[in-house]
Amino acid sequence: MGFWLKKGITAFLLPVPLACLCVLLGLWWWRRRPRLGQALVLAGPLYLLLLSFSPISTYLANTLEAHHASWQGQERVEYVLVLGNSHTSRPGRPALSELSGTALARLMEGVRVWRQHPEATLVVSGYEGADPVPHAQVLRRAALELGVPQERIHLFDQARDTEEEARLSAPLVGSAPAVLVTSASHMDRALQLYRGQGIPVTPAPTDFIAQPTRPWYFSARNLWTSQRVIHEYLGRLWLAIKG
Repeated sequence: MGFWLKKGITAFLLPVPLACLCVLLGLWWWRRRPRLGQALVLAGPLYLLLLSFSPISTYLANTLEAHHASWQGQERVEYVLVLGNSHTSRPGRPALSELSGTALARLMEGVRVWRQHPEATLVVSGYEGADPVPHAQVLRRAALELGVPQERIHLFDQARDTEEEARLSAPLVGSAPAVLVTSASHMDRALQLYRGQGIPVTPAPTDFIAQPTRPWYFSARNLWTSQRVIHEYLGRLWLAIKG
């Protein structure tokens, strides 16, 4: 219940639905309280416009990513933990082509770390979501396509979010040296959850989204960047509320 409640509330508070709600409420109040109605109707589009502005989206992303550098460690690694994201099954296509851009970036970074420590175990995770095939299974097939031996891959195909990924990983990893691979914007929350399970992970951030365009540029990509950041802060708020 808590998982779906979290998903529903988060989806409702993301920029596009929230802006649409402002407009709808503004139209509702337009005749009753004209100033309030007009302000709400204006607030929705203005909110989206600001979030699609390159300096704003870049600044927001940097609040999460600026303190994470790419992994360059040479210390011993026994587990490389690659967090899941999403995919779309397409029969006849290689698994690498089924992964979302975020999932592909995470897997590629995980394989990069693994290649420096081929004795380590690559751990992939993710449930099926709206797709008939669990995400972890697609990640495993993609890792095989990249040359990782099957015996070096472990999967958790029931994990629905980072909290469950951390909980499932704890008995496997224990106190062994492990590298955690996820998007840079998601790393702080992931570290909190994994270290909360007693797993001494070293961060290996990837999928950096703080990529400024022209200073005056408005774009859907910038809006998507801002949405990623807002989603992450909502995730942190959910953790704080849960205690």
